[in-house]
Amino acid sequence: MKVQSIFPSDSESILWLIAIGQVKLGIDATCGWCLQLGSRVVILKTRDDMVPLLPLLEMGRAQFFAHVVNVMKQHPKHIVFVFPEIFLLRCAFETSVSDYWPNKAMDWLDADSVPLEELRESLQSLMHQRWVGQRLKQRIVRKLK
Repeated sequence: MKVQSIFPSDSESILWLIAIGQVKLGIDATCGWCLQLGSRVVILKTRDDMVPLLPLLEMGRAQFFAHVVNVMKQHPKHIVFVFPEIFLLRCAFETSVSDYWPNKAMDWLDADSVPLEELRESLQSLMHQRWVGQRLKQRIVRKLK
């Protein structure tokens, strides 16, 4: 799926920032980060809520957060909500059945200082999955040192 940045208008109650196919990612000023799935809006509360957002990992951490910062400059009342990237990374590490999303998540970890302690258990578990390739295992070992 192609990830597209959206520049929200002031007239919307939810600031929609990203479109991934038919899914939108946004911030509600009272409830926090949310998804629009068709006509339904879901507040991001768990790792499993992040499955439709895995393509964000292809966008790259720097590009995603640069877009968020640009939007927040124009809409400061939404700044109080931090994007739950730990849920996104856990989703990639804990729900994948191939190396693709975990490798993209490792790229996010390599790009900046994401709190590793919150991901240590997920990474250790991932490393022991039979389907995980040697390259990914080596990346995990280096990260956990």
